[in-house]
Amino acid sequence: MLHARGGRIPKSWVSVWESGLPDEQGMGKTRRERGQALIETAISILLFLGVTLALVTFGHAFMVVNMITHAARDGARLAATWPYRGACNAITNYDSIKSTVQAEIATVTGGSFQVNVDQVPSQNGQTPPNCVNSMTPQMKVTVTGCVPYIFPILPSNLGQDCNGQKGFTVNRVAYFHDEGVRPN
Repeated sequence: MLHARGGRIPKSWVSVWESGLPDEQGMGKTRRERGQALIETAISILLFLGVTLALVTFGHAFMVVNMITHAARDGARLAATWPYRGACNAITNYDSIKSTVQAEIATVTGGSFQVNVDQVPSQNGQTPPNCVNSMTPQMKVTVTGCVPYIFPILPSNLGQDCNGQKGFTVNRVAYFHDEGVRPN
């Protein structure tokens, strides 16, 4: 039996004292149970944060890929309606088309991208009457580059190197019917 200030403590109080006294803030839990709850809460928050960052990272990645695909399609549409043509309706300068596509991509990501514009079939270097005729002439725009992840949470061995940051490669091709070339 334990003594408190000259008195004796009943056995029922001793068993409560050894297991831990409940308090108002712990809502009837012992100190050990509150510590376990704190650890469980911390683990849950970390897992939730990890899942949230992954969702934001991959959601951003899919949005950027979608915007790059739209930029390639817009570039192909621009090239198909390009009014400044040379012999055999060949586009003589693709720089304005390329810069338009790159400017559209720059609105969503800071990665560097290569843009190629081609006529299918190619008319470059052809002069009338040696023009290549096709029933379905097309403009082809190819965009290749690397998109950095918004939160680089993946291990360093996953992903491509995008100017010092991890990311993924993008290669998108868009075709559009060439409206500047009229079949004979």
